[in-house]
Amino acid sequence: MSWTPQEEAAFVARRRKRNLVIAIVLAGFAVLFYGITISRIAG
Repeated sequence: MSWTPQEEAAFVARRRKRNLVIAIVLAGFAVLFYGITISRIAG
């Protein structure tokens, strides 16, 4: 598939945004599980 530079730039930008959202969600889950674990140990 041959893309124009504008199409390729738009694709890369969308991919970067999607990857950022996924990273934020995964970090949120990690913090959530960490908090649950700490509260169970402390409680």
